[in-house]
Amino acid sequence: MYYQVRVHRWVVWWVCLGVIVGIVALVNILGRDLTKAQDHLILFIGAFNWILGGVVCWAFEGVRFEEPPRTEEPRETAEEARFEKEWHAASDFVSPGRRKRFLPPRY
Repeated sequence: MYYQVRVHRWVVWWVCLGVIVGIVALVNILGRDLTKAQDHLILFIGAFNWILGGVVCWAFEGVRFEEPPRTEEPRETAEEARFEKEWHAASDFVSPGRRKRFLPPRY
């Protein structure tokens, strides 16, 4: 079972922005001497950004999973299709004038 995923461009930008801001927040939490309240505030803002992004994507159908269009099965075999595409009249293999053949004679 295959699905096509269609993602709007603004969803990709939102995710990239969220990752960048998350990296900055993580560096600030680990690298600075912040209080516990400041750590919780930074984590709350980051979680709020991801939750808001999920709600907005759901509301505006930013990401859609679709089944690909089904193709009909070929009605003919590969050999029949090859002959259908490469059909030539018998006169294509005979030189005009002296009746010389392009292909070798069959025995």
